[in-house]
Amino acid sequence: MKHSITLSSGEIARIREAVKSDATSLITYVNQVGGESDFLTFGGGEFSKTVEEEAAIIEEHRFALNRVFLIAEVGGEIAGILNVNAGAKKRLQHIGTFGITVQKKYWGEGIGSLLMEAMIDWAKANPIIRKINLEVLTDNPSAIALYKKYGFEIEGTVRRSLFLNGKFSDSYAMGLLID
Repeated sequence: MKHSITLSSGEIARIREAVKSDATSLITYVNQVGGESDFLTFGGGEFSKTVEEEAAIIEEHRFALNRVFLIAEVGGEIAGILNVNAGAKKRLQHIGTFGITVQKKYWGEGIGSLLMEAMIDWAKANPIIRKINLEVLTDNPSAIALYKKYGFEIEGTVRRSLFLNGKFSDSYAMGLLID
């Protein structure tokens, strides 16, 4: 993948696929970003995978034709991640579901767009993936705008999909057809 951008600081953000040796850094990253946003399904320090479990997940993505695990890296630091999971069942293997996070200090720098473009390029070149799904909280207009920018459409509302600070939040189910 040849995706990169120059940030406002002059640093370069580059996209690459995750490798086993990223496991420890990814665990640290996920536990950090979980505490930076209320729009995620997990909070800070809630990611409880071991290094071995995370390395196994990375390997599963590397060797499955319908999965990908992307890292946006700035100066050797993980700035954002995006992973696409898809099932092994023949009737469902064409549908990928993705999740994306960006470290707060890189919000507004284009890293989310960089990851989205890399994912869509991967999906279009993929012989299996024909649709990509996601869920996004209805009160996250920045994320919704990002997904719509890349052609995702709202397909429905999932009620009470998240419970945080004593209240329920709904989410939109969004999808993008890959043809």
